[in-house]
Formats: sequence, C-alpha cells, structure tokens
Amino acid sequence: MSKIRLWDKLGFRGKVLVAMSAVVIPILFIMAGFSYSYSKNLFEKQLEEELGLENEIVAQEIHTLLNSKREIAEQLGALDDVRDFVESPVERETVKTSANYEKINQLMTRVQENTDGLGLVWIALLEPNFFIADHGYVTDEAYDLKKRPWTAKADAAAGLSFSDLYIDYSTKKYTVSVIKPIETNGKRLGYFGLDMHLDTIPLLIAPYEKNNHKHVLLTEQGQTLYDVDNIWAELEDLNLSRDVATLVSTSKGSFYVEVREIEGTGWQMVSYVPDYMVTQSLQNVSKTIGLSWIIAAMLILIILSILLRSMLKDLPTIVKHVRRMEQGNLVSKLNIYRKDEIGEIAQSIEQMGKLLNIQVQEMDFQARFDSLTSLPNRLSIERQLGKWIDEMRETDQMIAVTFLDLDHFKQINDSKGHAYGDALLIQVAERIQQLLPEQSYFGRFGGDEFIVLMHEKKENFPFIRTTLTNLHDSFSKAFYLNKQAIFVTPSMGVSLCPADALTCEQLLVNADTALYKAKEAGRNRILYFNYEMKEAFEKQLMLEQGLRDAIKFNHFTLVFQPQYNLKTARTESLEALLRWHHPEWGMISPAEFIPVAEKSGNILVIGDWVLETAIREIKEIHHQYPYVTSVAINVSALQLREMDFIHRLKTLLKKYQVHPSLIEIEITESLFIDGGEELLQTLAKIQKMGVSIALDDFGTGYSSLNYLRILPINRVKIDQSFVQQMENDTRVQAIVKSVIDLSHNLGFIIVAEGVETKKQLNLLSSMETDVIQGFYYSKPLNKGQLQKFLDNDVTS
Repeated sequence: MSKIRLWDKLGFRGKVLVAMSAVVIPILFIMAGFSYSYSKNLFEKQLEEELGLENEIVAQEIHTLLNSKREIAEQLGALDDVRDFVESPVERETVKTSANYEKINQLMTRVQENTDGLGLVWIALLEPNFFIADHGYVTDEAYDLKKRPWTAKADAAAGLSFSDLYIDYSTKKYTVSVIKPIETNGKRLGYFGLDMHLDTIPLLIAPYEKNNHKHVLLTEQGQTLYDVDNIWAELEDLNLSRDVATLVSTSKGSFYVEVREIEGTGWQMVSYVPDYMVTQSLQNVSKTIGLSWIIAAMLILIILSILLRSMLKDLPTIVKHVRRMEQGNLVSKLNIYRKDEIGEIAQSIEQMGKLLNIQVQEMDFQARFDSLTSLPNRLSIERQLGKWIDEMRETDQMIAVTFLDLDHFKQINDSKGHAYGDALLIQVAERIQQLLPEQSYFGRFGGDEFIVLMHEKKENFPFIRTTLTNLHDSFSKAFYLNKQAIFVTPSMGVSLCPADALTCEQLLVNADTALYKAKEAGRNRILYFNYEMKEAFEKQLMLEQGLRDAIKFNHFTLVFQPQYNLKTARTESLEALLRWHHPEWGMISPAEFIPVAEKSGNILVIGDWVLETAIREIKEIHHQYPYVTSVAINVSALQLREMDFIHRLKTLLKKYQVHPSLIEIEITESLFIDGGEELLQTLAKIQKMGVSIALDDFGTGYSSLNYLRILPINRVKIDQSFVQQMENDTRVQAIVKSVIDLSHNLGFIIVAEGVETKKQLNLLSSMETDVIQGFYYSKPLNKGQLQKFLDNDVTS
C-alpha cells in the first residue's frame, strides 16, 4: 500500500523518469556485463597466448635435450667398430679379452664422462644375452635381456626409440633410455643405448616455473616425468584438448591448462596457471567499468530530467483544463501553441471539448425527445406525468393518460418499407399535435405508439372525452405519402388519475391494458380502463406463467375420445385432446389456455409435446387393438409455419416406428385467414407422406366451400354447433345433409362432432354420416379408461 501511495505522489515527470530508469539502468547493466565479458575474453586470450608460448619454449628445451641424446646414439650406433664388435662371436665370460672390447669400452667411457645428464652408455648383445657398459661394466649371469622393461618397445621399433620410464637394473634409479638398433643384412644383432638421468629435467624446467606458471612432463605412455604439485592425477581423467588452453576445476582449484606434444618423441608437455591470474586482473577492470557505467547512468538521468522539464512544462495547464472539462466547462481555450506532440495534444483536447459539447447537447436532446418526430420521448413523458401527479393537490383535479396505437402498422412497414412507415408516423404526430389543447402533453412512447397527457378539473371531463373523440375521428381523413392517400385507424386506451391509479407506473399500465382490450375488441376504438379489464389481463398473465410452469413440471396429459364408425359399427379412430390439471387451480379448459398459449408462443412447445406423446401412444394402442387405425392430432398454424415441422414429424415417426397412416393432422379454416399458400404446400407434403388431413370445426367462423376444393384433406368434421341444433331445426338439417353429400361427392369422409343424443345419432345415420364423435358414444378417456373401453367393445 505504501508503494502505491508513493507512486501516486510522484508527478508525471517523476513517473516518466522512474519508467525510463527502469529501461535505461537494465540496459546499462547489460552493457556493463558485456564489457566485463569482453574484457574477460581478452584476458583469457592473452593468457592462452602466453601459456602456449611458454609451453612451446619449455617443450623446445626438452626436445633439444632429447634430440642431442638421439644424435649421440645415432652416431655411435652407426660406427664400424661398434658394428664389428656386435657381429664378432663373443661370450660374456671372455668379452673383456676380445679384440675390440678395450676400444669400445674407452669410447663408451669417454662419451659418458663428457656428456651431461647421461647414466650408462651400453651395448646389448641379443644372442649371447648380455650387455656391456662404460667403465668396463658387464652384466652378470642373472641378467636377461628379454626381461628388461625397455626390450619390448625397442624390439617393436623400426629405428631409434625412447623407452618408457623404468627402474634401472644396475643403478636402481628411474631411467629413460635412447636405444639404437644394430642390424646386419636385416637381422637385428643388438642395441646401442644411452641412459638418461631424470634429475636434469627439473633443472631444465625450473627456470620457467615463475609467476604461478607450472608444468607437467609425460612420456608417450602417460608416465609422469615431472610434476611438482602432483596435479596430473586429477587432470588425466579430464578431456583436455591439445594446443588449446582449457579452464578446468580440481580439488586444488581452477586452472587454465594447455597440453602440447614434444616433436618426434611422443612426450607431452602440460602447462597450467590458476584462474585467478585472470580474475585478479579483471577485478580492477570491473571496478573501472562499473564506476564508468554508474556515472553514465547518472548523466543520462540528469539530461533526461532537464529535457522532460522543458518538454512537460505545459502539462499542468492541460491537466487543469481537463479538470474544468470534467466540471462541465467544455469550450474554454488552452492557449498553448507549441508545434510538438504536447501542442497537438492541447489542440486535440480543445477540439474534443467542442465535439463533446455538441454531443452532450445532442445526447440531452435524444434523452428527452424522439429522434424521428422530435416529440418528447418515454422518459420525458414519465417525468412530466410524475410532476403532474406530485403537483395535483386539489381534489377537483384529474389527469387523463391516453395510449394511441396505429392499427396494422406492422403490415404497412412490411409492405411499404420502414421509410414509408416513418413518414406516416411524422404526419400522424403533426395531426395529433394540431388537435390537442395547449395544457396537454404529447409524445411518442415508441414504435407506432403515442401518448397524450391531459390535465383538467374533474368538471371538465366531458372536454377530455370530446377532445379524444375528435382525435380519433380525425383519422377518418386520409394521409398523403408520395401523393398517394393512405388510411389508418387508431386504437386508444385511457386511464384516469385519481380514479384508476395514483402512480405514474400504474396509470401507464392501466392505459396500456385498455389499449390492449381495444385491439382485442376489434381495433379502431377508444376504451376507458375499468377493473374488469385489469382482472382479465391479470388472469391472462397468470395463465401465461402457469403455462410455463406446466411445461417445466409436465402438468399436461393427453386423453383420447373414441370415434365410432357407423359403417363398421366399431371404434376405428381416436382424437387426442390436451388436458391441463393445475395443482392449485384444478382442471383448466383448453378453450381458456389454448388462445393464451398461441398468443404467448408457448403453443409451439406444447404442440410438439402433444405430437410426440400421441405418436408414442398410438403405437401401443394399435399394437394392442389393431382395428384402431388412426389418432387425430390438433395442430396450430404456428406449428405448421415452422420450417422444420415436416422434418420433426418424420423424425418422430421414425423414432417410434409408427406408420404415417396411423396419424391424422387436424386443422381449422382459420389457418388460412392471413394467407395460406405456404400452408397449402406444407399440408400437401404431409399428405404425400401418408398422413391424413382432417378439416375441423367445419361450418363455423370462416367456413367457405372453396376450402373443400383447394385443401388437401381426407376428412371433414362437422362442428358440434350444427349437430346440436339439427334436432329441432330443419334448416340446419338441410345444411348438414348438403355438407355430407358434397363431401362424399368430393371423396371425403364425414365426422360429426358433439353427438350427445339418440335422435342426433339417428338423424346423422340417416344422412349417411361415416363417423360420429361425442358424449353419446364416449367422453374423452385417459389411457387406462380407453383400454377398458376397447376391451369391453362398447357400442350403441
């Protein structure tokens, strides 16, 4: 929290400096690290060059020493006297009395005495298996050449060779011999050798071991000839490259090590120095580098601070200006005329203030007025109504709230286009405004809905009624759009304060309810709110909520009413009827809830449930009672207009393996009021599947004989209103007889609904009705009751 407060206390310049420091300082650290790494590489390279040069010098000294001994051995081994001696037949016991011995002994003794670093100078005779050396030395009987440590390597060598390190037979000292083979006609007779004393090697290397530079000398086989610190035991297991300085770690510390081979010998010279030879030098350099970059960082930050002070001097002025803009002063000037980015920001803020001022004014207008008609909008209307209600102190005052809605405006919009509809709304608004008194308040509530508020004394209520009547009657005159006359009618709902409600919200709800009832009653009228409307409206809302719960908790059931075939005298078909048993309200009539379901759109879900349930049940019923060959299912216009209805029907038939002929779809003539070309095509496709189509409630509402001609139907159902009136009315009997005859001539099966008496049955039978349905034969039955009914084969 303290860090956040400290950051908040920093000014913009301070925050920029901190941010830039966060960028610059890491970069400087990286550069300092790079400088350190670069310097280290330079020191390592310099050390590697020095180490390599010194190693080469020491190796050259050793090479010179070995080469001098090689030359002596080459020269003496090639002398004729030496060759003659080796070729002559001599024995160990009599060798000293041989002709050339004394001469050879003097030669070897002179060489041994006059050459530094030599031990024995000797000649080995292979066949007699002994050797002689300087100063008259001859080996004893126990001496065996084949067992000498240098023999195997000398035998394997084609020419002169250096032996490995071994302990001399006579001196018992560590010795390395230079051995020259003596051969005649390709046969090796013996060797001429020089034994080298190793105590000369430290004297040769010691002058170069200074400034912590140390050396190790190895034979070709890796035997240690010189190692003062005994470090080779740790180095020999490491993978050391030749002629390259390598940094390695040992128990004695870290060292730079270089290995170099001594030419012509196979020996190796190893030079090494401790790593602090580099790090000590780097310490002083790193201090210098670090101090330099710290000074550079401070200078950079000081320069940045000075530049920022100059660049940001106008920033406080801009901040104060922005704060004034927050308080609503959007059009003040900054008076900053710089040409850089700060100047551009200042100019942009000034311009933004001007644009915001324009937008605020536009938003204020849009918040209170309708953009199309420039009338007060819903928000302004509600504010004005609330203000009037608050100001209404005297009991003789009243407020009239009137909703006005254009009838069938959606059809105008859909057919003529939205631009045409908008032009009509503007003309409607102008006409209404001209007819209203000054003390009224008129606005657009949304869409094609307008609202009129009138504030008068109660005694002037007739004036309110007359004004609203005149307003309604004014719509009898045409509106002209694109020089064409168009007539529209209004539906109006009125709510009064304080008679109907005392709050703004309830007054609007009541006026909307009255408007809804005016449309329901046939449109083009004025209705004043009453509580019967409210009760009906609330009941509808309750039914809508109840339907949603019934769908969610499965409160619906299907019952089946048997249809009696008069020709075969048995039940061959059923009609599936929906029943809703509410847990609190009890059984609710389909006549009540089906219209509500259609208006709310719930009919689609309910209808799909009925369709699936009926198809599932008829499969079982037909399997148990094969003579029951169809079930009639009522389908709404909304279902048929669904694009996937046929696909859904096919899916359900396939799911439950039900033949299409077992299904009958019942429709009513009202489906075709708002245009039925698409529905006709849908029905034709359904009939083509093998599903039967029945025209229900024929003879009521919108009956037209033309439907019998154009509809793809299989059965016609005569409405029960005709059946129940035909007993005492010969004219109705004549109509029913005509419908039956006409349907038979067209090939349709006739079903008479609502048969409740014996007389009705006899009349219908005499008219050759095919099927009857009604309480005289059977009421609607649940599945269990239906099974008992079919088992008993009840007929009349």
